[in-house]
Amino acid sequence: MILLAFLLSYTIADIDIQASRVDPALILETSGISIGEELRPADIQKVIHNLSRLHLFNHIAIDTSIISDGVFVTIRVEEAPFLKSPPQFIGNSKIKSKDLTKKVELRAGQVLTDRHVFDAKHAILAYYEEKTFYGTEVQDSVTEAIDNQVELIFRITEGSKPRIGEIVIEGNTAFTDTRIRKLMKNKPKGFLRSGKLDREELSLDLLKIEGFYKENGYLEVRVDQPRIEVVGDRFVITIMVTENRQYYTGTVAFEGNEVFSIERLEELMTYEPGTIYNLTAIQETDMNFGAAYGDEGYIYCNIVRDEEVRDDSIIDITYQVKESEPANINRVIITGNYSTQEKVIRREIVSLPGSRFRRSDIIRSAREIFNLGFFENVEPNYGTPDQEGNIDLIYHITEKDGVATVGAGIAYSAQDRLTGYFELSHPNLFGRGQRLYTKFEIGGRLTNVQLGFTEPWLFDRRISAGGDIYYTNRFWDFYTKRDIGIAGRLTLPFYLDYSQLAYTLRTERTEIFDIASSYVPPETGYSLFDDTIPKWTISNSFAIARDSRDFIFNPSSGTYIALRAEIAKKFLFANIDYNRLTFEARTYYPVFWKFVLMLRTKAGIVTSIDEVPLYKRFYAGGVGDDGVRGYADRSLSPVEDGRRIGGNAILVNNIELKLKLSQSLAFLLFYDVGNTFETYRDINLHGLYRGAGAGVRIEVPMMGVLGFDLGYGFDSESPGFEPHFQINPFGMF
Repeated sequence: MILLAFLLSYTIADIDIQASRVDPALILETSGISIGEELRPADIQKVIHNLSRLHLFNHIAIDTSIISDGVFVTIRVEEAPFLKSPPQFIGNSKIKSKDLTKKVELRAGQVLTDRHVFDAKHAILAYYEEKTFYGTEVQDSVTEAIDNQVELIFRITEGSKPRIGEIVIEGNTAFTDTRIRKLMKNKPKGFLRSGKLDREELSLDLLKIEGFYKENGYLEVRVDQPRIEVVGDRFVITIMVTENRQYYTGTVAFEGNEVFSIERLEELMTYEPGTIYNLTAIQETDMNFGAAYGDEGYIYCNIVRDEEVRDDSIIDITYQVKESEPANINRVIITGNYSTQEKVIRREIVSLPGSRFRRSDIIRSAREIFNLGFFENVEPNYGTPDQEGNIDLIYHITEKDGVATVGAGIAYSAQDRLTGYFELSHPNLFGRGQRLYTKFEIGGRLTNVQLGFTEPWLFDRRISAGGDIYYTNRFWDFYTKRDIGIAGRLTLPFYLDYSQLAYTLRTERTEIFDIASSYVPPETGYSLFDDTIPKWTISNSFAIARDSRDFIFNPSSGTYIALRAEIAKKFLFANIDYNRLTFEARTYYPVFWKFVLMLRTKAGIVTSIDEVPLYKRFYAGGVGDDGVRGYADRSLSPVEDGRRIGGNAILVNNIELKLKLSQSLAFLLFYDVGNTFETYRDINLHGLYRGAGAGVRIEVPMMGVLGFDLGYGFDSESPGFEPHFQINPFGMF
């Protein structure tokens, strides 16, 4: 054989291919050379590269011989065998074979080259390292070929799985090791700490350290990649920090601002001149400036922060403001609504064509559309600006599937026992935003028929009107009460933002029967026997409410405050008299990540010229507006002759920590306190019953929101857990 490295250029006279199974024509075609062509030194490497891409050979050799003015080329290949079955793993006890099989990506029937074995071995080692096993060894063996088929076996000696033993910080002088380690999610092994090393989280830990330093003026800080050593069964992680100098803010100046005064811009700043330079606060200030200008329509405003260092450590800041011209809204376009009429959406929008483009109006409009309750998502977007800089505003709507709820089945509660029910509700009837609600329940203790309708925009004005008709026959603790009633509702906006006034006129016929034989009426005052003859109630209810919650069905922020007064007088044919006043306040705080804290309080009193009927009094316990979880429904009440007779005053407080994973799924922890009292003078904080527990809320299409709470009553006669089930067809969490 003559080394081709000494050849300049020869014509290929002949090509000999030596292979046992692979078609020589395939090898010749793939090689990229042919008889009659010139062969250059670089072509030999190209032939080997082309043939190796077939992944069929363990060895490829190219021989050349010069014959006269030509060259004779011999291509000799050693074919790889076929893999008879998936690889076998021996010695792996901590990682399943099926997981290793996925990693090596070798299948029965494929060609098994040496390269395949090499890659599979390293894939196993990498997977063990990913699972924080160190010192793992892998040996591969291939059985002797039978009918050109082999078995592949990996013998694994699993290494140890160390835990973090120590985190060493080097180079830090401004902050202690302990202060820096507190920033990290990776922690040394300790009591209730696994000490497991999370490499992805470790990268984030380095960014946290760097960000912490920059928040404290060390703008040139450098945090090197950690050095990870294994000592015995522990990791020792060393992080090198180069702090460099600390910077302070100096003077702050503004140039070019006309829309906002310097005083107004200074109010938006989240840092003070002369303090440590906090990069996070500086960036938040930049965003505040942009949001303020954007809220006034100056979406093309450009604010450049110029910084100049003096005295080596003081940074003077000058904001160069180019306000440009404000943008107006050309058109308001709605897309994605396939069943809801466009006017139902458009009437909730406050960012109107021709008006100034304001960020707050767009956020408010999206909130109002979302709170209709039958959209899964509302996404504002913008069109291409015209020559004057004005833009189209686009609201893309994603409608919920199965917004109508249909339910039928069997329900159980401690009060009503087993009840069959059928209900149909629709919050967007015929795509007009009208709400229809019907419910039929029948059981041993309850018969209930309800029909309700609400028109949210009466005469195309922001006035909500509706009505309800109902028939309810329910057995309470020691009597049965039958109600037949009709109610009309009217709601209109109040002059305060997010506020409404509401009025309800209700006419109701009430009858008491099946009074327990053991019931002994009092010698004076109200007696249930007085109501065995049907009584009539005409009540006027007034309410003022302010609701700034971001989403009324599953809030994350905002407040809800309501004051309600219900007045019933003996008038015309009405012969029941009472006055009922309630106050409720809720506030929602986003805590961190997807956690939301809710605080709620409710207080109420009811009075009468005569005596308040038992069925108009307050009963706390269970779930609902008067809920104290951990206790049975209506179980917290003054008792007379061993029977719950209700209270004329109520006080309930609730605290919930909600994990809002999505708009349709939430988990919560709660702590409730509450009780009812004979009169408001008897209200005593020491007389409140305490309950705590956990719950879940799930929104199910065609059913509404399903809720389950498990509460523990600390102050019950027999402390223990009490389950609470609830279904809300309107999706209220």
